[in-house]
Amino acid sequence: MLKAITASFVYELREIRHSWYKLSLLTVLPVMLAVLIISVFRDGVVRDMPLVLVDKDHSTLSRVFVNHLDASPTMAVAYKVGSVREGIALVQKSQAYGVVIVPKGFEKNTLLHLQPKITAMLNTQFILIGKIVTADLTAVALESAAEIEYLQSLQETQNPTLSLKKIAPVGMQVTPFFNLYKNYFYFLVSALIPAIWQIFIVITTLIAIGGMVKEQRVKAFFVTDKHIWGKLMGLVLPYTVIYTIWGVLFLLYIYSFWAFQGSFAIVILGSVLTVIAYQSMALFLFVIGFDYARSLSLGAVYTAPAFAFLGITFPMYNMNDFALFWRDLLPLSHYLQLQISQANYGANPWEESSRLLVLASFSLIMIPVVIRFKAYLRKELH
Repeated sequence: MLKAITASFVYELREIRHSWYKLSLLTVLPVMLAVLIISVFRDGVVRDMPLVLVDKDHSTLSRVFVNHLDASPTMAVAYKVGSVREGIALVQKSQAYGVVIVPKGFEKNTLLHLQPKITAMLNTQFILIGKIVTADLTAVALESAAEIEYLQSLQETQNPTLSLKKIAPVGMQVTPFFNLYKNYFYFLVSALIPAIWQIFIVITTLIAIGGMVKEQRVKAFFVTDKHIWGKLMGLVLPYTVIYTIWGVLFLLYIYSFWAFQGSFAIVILGSVLTVIAYQSMALFLFVIGFDYARSLSLGAVYTAPAFAFLGITFPMYNMNDFALFWRDLLPLSHYLQLQISQANYGANPWEESSRLLVLASFSLIMIPVVIRFKAYLRKELH
């Protein structure tokens, strides 16, 4: 068995060395895509999202509100127009994310305690941006209202401390866990790059075995139907090593910015098991029909939508049964649970045994793979 693994390993290394396509999949392309993802999310925090202002009051108080709005780090008053229709037109042209309308009589009604309403019409097609703008607009409105209330109270009491307590009788301290700076780079990139990583693992495995069948090198490589398991292991072993290294390098990069709370060794073990799991699944997809082109299509269907099912941007607790079933079929979902629990929460390494066991169980798919491959070889060799 060991001799078969070694011979196959050396054989595939030779094939990789003479294939610019395989070399690019192992070196240049993963780096390019990782750099692209990192550059897109490098700022980490959403800033200066353009809004349209329709100020129908043009009073001192409305200008104070606009200044508060513009001072918010996440929003910027990019346009000031005279009508709501003009503002909506700018949103429809994707030049702004929303229209903020200050009503006529805003200052007068505020001073008379008649609670005037500022209207905000937002493009919530962009769910994340809509939530951020909604939250910040609410905060700006409350801040402006508190400032007005404070000044009015100060005129009556002439006591700054008493006036402050009057508008805020209850104080609140909010301390965020794990992602202290609410940085999108922290949780998006840590999931997006592994999502790309798993695509490369599956595609290169399919190319290694599928290319051999397509180019009719199967007879010369296998010769007999003995030691199939060992030969398949040796064939994908170069990719196992290289993609594990890429996974570790990614972890070292992403957690050079934030403290790693748990066991790095457990996550590395999880990376190895994840690579093997995806290689096993890739081989299974191939032996379904021994069709190179179709297996690549199946590999794309299996891996490309994976990010949506990881529970990073959409909570898994709100997924339906099929989505949860599909999520469980993805080794990456179990690996990311392991990565997050160790990196963010510092969970007890012994508590990760169930996740490691699930990742290891994916390799059992090699049993039907070997059975199918034996049947295929018997047909081809005789």
